Amino acid sequence: LLSHLLFILLYDNPIHNNNSVCLIKSIRHTTITMVRLLSSSLVVGASLHASQISTSTAFAPSSTRNVASQYTENSSTTPSSSTKLSSTIESSRISLSSDCDNSNTPPSLRTILDSIVSVKSGSDIRGTFTDHKRLGTILNASLVMKNKTAAGGGALTPLSAYCYGHAFARMVVQSKPGIDTSTLGIFESADSNIVASAAIFDLFSSEGEGETGVEEVETTICVGRDPRIHGARLSDALCRGIESVKGVKAVYTGLASTPSMFEFCRAGKCDGAVMVTASHLPEDRNGFKFCTKAGSLNGNDIDMLAETAAVSAREWYDIGILPPTSGADAVYCSSAVDFMPHYASTLRSAIIKEVSDGDSSSSANSQPLAGLRIVLNAGNGSGYFFNEILKDLGADVSASMNLTPDGTFPKDSGVPNPEYQAMIDTTTRVCEKTNADIGIMLDTDGDRCGFVIPRNNDDASSPATYEALNRNRLIALLSVIFQTTSPGCSVVTDSVTSEGLAKFLEEDLGLSHVRYLKGYANVIEKAKEITDSGKATVEMAIETSGHCAMRENDYLDDGTYTSVKVIGLLARVAKAQGENRQGHLGLLDLISNLDEMEEVEELRLNVLDGTLSTTDDMFDSIAKDIEKAVFTQKGWELDQENLEGIRVRNGSDGSFFMLRKSLHDPVISLQVEGSSADDVRQTVISPILEIIESKGDQYASSINSSALSAY
Repeated sequence: LLSHLLFILLYDNPIHNNNSVCLIKSIRHTTITMVRLLSSSLVVGASLHASQISTSTAFAPSSTRNVASQYTENSSTTPSSSTKLSSTIESSRISLSSDCDNSNTPPSLRTILDSIVSVKSGSDIRGTFTDHKRLGTILNASLVMKNKTAAGGGALTPLSAYCYGHAFARMVVQSKPGIDTSTLGIFESADSNIVASAAIFDLFSSEGEGETGVEEVETTICVGRDPRIHGARLSDALCRGIESVKGVKAVYTGLASTPSMFEFCRAGKCDGAVMVTASHLPEDRNGFKFCTKAGSLNGNDIDMLAETAAVSAREWYDIGILPPTSGADAVYCSSAVDFMPHYASTLRSAIIKEVSDGDSSSSANSQPLAGLRIVLNAGNGSGYFFNEILKDLGADVSASMNLTPDGTFPKDSGVPNPEYQAMIDTTTRVCEKTNADIGIMLDTDGDRCGFVIPRNNDDASSPATYEALNRNRLIALLSVIFQTTSPGCSVVTDSVTSEGLAKFLEEDLGLSHVRYLKGYANVIEKAKEITDSGKATVEMAIETSGHCAMRENDYLDDGTYTSVKVIGLLARVAKAQGENRQGHLGLLDLISNLDEMEEVEELRLNVLDGTLSTTDDMFDSIAKDIEKAVFTQKGWELDQENLEGIRVRNGSDGSFFMLRKSLHDPVISLQVEGSSADDVRQTVISPILEIIESKGDQYASSINSSALSAY
C-alpha cells in the first residue's frame, strides 16, 4: 500500500499544470486515494471472509430488499465472492491519466459529467442506451461514454441512471414538509470526498447503501418501464440510486405506461415515480420520465436533477468504482409490486362514466360498449392492457393487433407512433377488413394516441371508407365534447395547428383558442397557468402529436384517457341512434365545418455539423431573411401573434408556413399547409430556396436544404 501511495505521489497527480489549485487538488487527491486504498484493503479482507459463505441476491445486503425479475429462473443471478474480490482489486488500480481542464476536472470525469447533462431533453431524460461493465473501475463507464459521444448522440448508461435515481430521491424527500435539507447527505459538502470513500464499506455491509446524515423519512418511489430490452438494466440502476438515499425505498412495478405512474402517485401508492421509456424513439434509445403527486417534472426540475446527478457522479469517481448492480434481467428493489390493475380500474370507471352521462355506479352499465367493434393497435408497447378493459366492457376487440409487449419492435410494425403513416395504414387495413367502428393507436408508453374512423355512408351493406383522426381533426373533435360540457372554455394547443382549426374553435364552437409553444410540457404548463390565474378555464392542453392533458384528469398527459373520451362519445352516439342505426357512426360529421388544406407537410433541414449552436445561428439568420421578404413577397403576411419561430400566412384560404427549431435535435423544421402541392411549391418552397441560395456558402456549408429541392 505504501509503495502504491508513493507511486501515486510521483506519477498520478496534476502538478504539471503548474498552478496552486492543481497542487492543492493533488494533495487532496492523494489523501483521498490513501483512504480509498485502505478501505479497499479492508474490503479485500471482507471478501476473502465472504468467500467461505454462500451469497444471496446480487449486492442486496439488506434482508428487506429484493431482486425482482421478469424471468424468475434468473432472478437469483449473483456474482460470486471471487468476482467481487477481483473487481475490488481491479478498482484499486489507479489510472496514470490525470490531465485536468481549466476547472481542474480530469478528462475522464469531464466525459462522465458531460454525458449526464447531454441526455437532458426538455422535461425528460433521453439518450442512446450504452452499457458498461457491471463491476470494476468507473473509468470503464467513462470510456464507453466517450466512444458513444464521438459517434454522435447522448449516452444513457446504468451509471447515469444510478445518479439520476439518487438525485430524484433527494428531490422527492426535500419536497416533503418538515425536512431539514441541510442534513440530506454528504454530497452537498465540497470537501467531503474522504467521507464518501466510506461508501465502499456500504456495498458489502449489512446496513445497506444509505447515506450518512439523512433524516429517516417514509418515502416510496415507484419505477416502471416499457418493453425495451434494456429497460430492466436501467430500472435496476435507478432503484439502486433511489435507495442510496437513506429512508427512501424503491418499488418496482415492471411493465407500465407513463400515465399510470402519475396515477400511482395521485392515489397515494408512492411519493414519486419514474417511467423508463423513450416513447416513439428507436429501440436503441431509452430515457426517464419523472413525476410526483404534484405532476410531471418540467425543464427547470430536470436541470436541477442533472446538477445533483453530476455531484453524485463526482463522488463515485472519487471512490473509483462503479455503483453496485444486479444480474441479468434482475431489478434491485424493496419490493416488487403490481399497481397496474389499479390504473386499469380507473380507466374502466371513466369509460362507464362517459357513456352513462356521469353515473359510473349503475349495474346496468356493466357492458356499455356492447355492439361496438373496436380495433386496438398497441404497437407491441405498454398499452396492451387497454384491450382487456374494452373487452370486459362489452366491445368486440377480436381484431386488435400487436398486443404482445416486444422491445425489439418487429419490422412489420416498428416502434409505435400514432403519427407514423405505416401505423395508420396497418390499422386502417384491419378496420376495413373487419368493418370496425373505430381503430385506436397507442404509442410505446401509452401517453399518446391517434384514431382511424369510418366516413358515415348511411349503408351498412357497403364497405366504409376509413380516415385518420389525428392532429387538427383530433383537437377539433375533443373540443366538440368540451363545447357541450364546458361552453366558452379555453383550449391550449401547440404552435403548428392550422388556421382552419382556430376558425373552427372560435367561430363554430365559441371556444377560446390559445396557440402556444410546441412541446407537451409547454402546453400543459400554459394551461395550468391560465386556469390558476382565474382568467379562463382551460379544459384541454393538446399537441398535434397526440399528447393530450385534460383539466378533469389533473392535466395528466394520457393517451388512454384521451381514448376514453372518444370511445365515450362514440358509445353515446350509438346509444342515441339505438335500433335506428344505419351504417357507421359519423364522428367525422361532427367536425364537418373544419377547414382542411389539401397539402400538409413538414420538411426538415438538417444542420450539417450536428450542433445546437449552429442550429440557433442558422435559424436566426434565415428567419430574419424571411421576415424581410414579407414586405416584398406577394401574398405573404407575418403572423404577429405567433410565439415560436416565424409563421407566415400566404393566402386567404388558410395557407401558411412556419419555420422553427426542433426542440431537441439539430434540425430546422418547415411546416407548410396549402391548397395543393403546386401551390406550396410556387408560393413557399421556391421563394425560401431563393433566399437560401442567394447567400451561397453561408447557408450551403451549414444546412442541408435537399428536402426543399426534392419537394
